[in-house]
Amino acid sequence: MAAIALGTAALTATGGAAAGERAKDRFSFTYHIEVAGADESNVATEKELRDSGTNMVPAQPSAASRDPLKKPEPLEIKKAEPQPVPEPEMKSQPAAAEAKEDAPTSAAQQTAPEQMPEKPAESMPREMADDSDLLFRPYLRIDGGYALTGDPDGTGRNGPHRASEVQNTGLLSIGVGAQVDEQARAEGMLSYRSPMSIDGTDGAGSAISGEVESISAMFNLYYDIKQAHTWLDSDTFTPYVGAGVGISMLDTDSLSTAGGNAERGVQTYNLTYAAMAGLATKLSDLITLDVGYRFINLGQFEQDGSFSNGSTATATKYDDLFSHELHAGIRFQF
Repeated sequence: MAAIALGTAALTATGGAAAGERAKDRFSFTYHIEVAGADESNVATEKELRDSGTNMVPAQPSAASRDPLKKPEPLEIKKAEPQPVPEPEMKSQPAAAEAKEDAPTSAAQQTAPEQMPEKPAESMPREMADDSDLLFRPYLRIDGGYALTGDPDGTGRNGPHRASEVQNTGLLSIGVGAQVDEQARAEGMLSYRSPMSIDGTDGAGSAISGEVESISAMFNLYYDIKQAHTWLDSDTFTPYVGAGVGISMLDTDSLSTAGGNAERGVQTYNLTYAAMAGLATKLSDLITLDVGYRFINLGQFEQDGSFSNGSTATATKYDDLFSHELHAGIRFQF
């Protein structure tokens, strides 16, 4: 029995060995273990190290680093040295600006004069600044003067008059105007001339006498010659010239003749023109003294042609009445 059992065990062992060899020939198992960080070609990431709970293994560890009993050397902490503050660098111009600077300038750019910067309002001359402030501000003027009248020729029922004389008279004017430019003014003026005596001799040699008074409404333009400030080296006085056009009314009284017969008077309206010149000086910022001269054509005047005795005849007429007027007044600036 022992021999049978031993033979059976030997047979079993032999059969098992043969079966193992056959299984080995049929199946092979290959495995490869890599250690993260063991070489330079396969470096572990921080996430992999955190997940594995291990430290980074250097690619080429030294003998000291492989000693598990050696304590790691403490890291030396270096104090940060203060760094000098760099100076701010000038911003470089864009490449386009550099290219523009390097590009050759055109002929128009080379010949074009450099534009001067505009002066601020504070640097303007005081006179110009004051004038700009006064533009379009109205003013009121009141003038008084004296009119030197001419002696117009007359004609009537007895033919041309042998002599005629119109007396000089006083005048009063009032006007409203405004400075419309640094050197230009526009103005409306109403002038009244007190009655002027008419004396003379008619064509028959009879003495005649009467009166005529005048009212004129004028629109005037003036030009202030401020260039004179430079010529005179002073802005105390400002000369001016002007011209005007308007309407005048001449109202005659009865024209008496020798023997007590009188010719009735009449009102006449005429187109009137004038030329002016004068000198102005500022008494204050709001008051200006104005002294001037005016030549004015008041137009023709006449009688009615009907007489106090009920007769009618050719009306007495006079040529244009010219007047040379001297005046002085005040302009009040609003």
